[in-house]
Amino acid sequence: MKKLLPVLLILACAGFAGCSKFGGGEKGKTALGSDVVAQVGDEKITAKDIDEILSRIPTQYRQRHSTAQGRREIIDGMVNIKMLAWEARNRGLDKRESVKMKIAFLTDQTLAKELESELKKSFKVSEADIMKYYQEHQDKYVTPERIKAIHILVDSEAQAKSILKQVKKGGDFGQLARQHSKCQSAQRGGDLGWFGKGKMDPAFEKAAFALKKGEVSEVVKSPSGYHIIRLDDRRETRTRTLDQVSRSIERIIQRERMEKELGSLKDGIRKKASVAVNDEYFKKFPNEPQPPAGGPGLPGPMPRPASAGAPAAGPTAPPAAGKMQAPGAAAPAPPAVVR
Repeated sequence: MKKLLPVLLILACAGFAGCSKFGGGEKGKTALGSDVVAQVGDEKITAKDIDEILSRIPTQYRQRHSTAQGRREIIDGMVNIKMLAWEARNRGLDKRESVKMKIAFLTDQTLAKELESELKKSFKVSEADIMKYYQEHQDKYVTPERIKAIHILVDSEAQAKSILKQVKKGGDFGQLARQHSKCQSAQRGGDLGWFGKGKMDPAFEKAAFALKKGEVSEVVKSPSGYHIIRLDDRRETRTRTLDQVSRSIERIIQRERMEKELGSLKDGIRKKASVAVNDEYFKKFPNEPQPPAGGPGLPGPMPRPASAGAPAAGPTAPPAAGKMQAPGAAAPAPPAVVR
């Protein structure tokens, strides 16, 4: 079965998973014509079938399986599948109601995908459409200024000034943060990672963004205590060009048009096909809230650790009200608290 998995994935990508017949064929003939690459019973797999499959699969698979060896893997896998399907029919498995339901569902799924593909072909996105979307959504393509900073947080101004003197005399900032800072970032040498404006306490943020790369601040007071901040790096505001994002915009416009078209189409189908759902069915089952994604007793998503190019992890829950404090406040374990 392991040998079949890659082929099943390829056929699924191509939209041929388990429910198509590749080519026709006259019953009883076993001689292969020039365009027939394999045959199982009365089913033939033709060169055209393989080309069709390759045209539908993702580029990374297509390149590998366009070779002689790659095509043989596809054909061998299809032959194996068809042989097992042939035997399943001989045993009458295709007559089982559960199997009929699966086949019907896969058929419906394939037809639905084909209809979506046909609709998508009709959505032509012009350069004017792309330009208009780009101009109306400029904020989506702007990366605001961000800085990477480390800090030391202590309770008293006197202690902060004493540490600052050590820093100015050449003391190791990271080591001093590990020794003295009460912020959880101390274990990372005070590293807060990358962050933009609006994420920190205003006093902390104003001082941090005013620094030049490599510069150390004076003592900064915030509701959390007294900080010494060093700016390690800065990324200026960047705007992605139209050329850089035109393909993604084209896909967005197509998707939006598709959703709108499918919505209208389904509204019409509901009327023509008399679609109805029996609400009484659902009353048999308890209407209870779903458990968290992690499940009972299981942890949810873990905060991402701070690293170069990524902001430090924030608190697991926001405060009840008001602006968040600066990094390291005594609230529930914030390495770098955000609003």
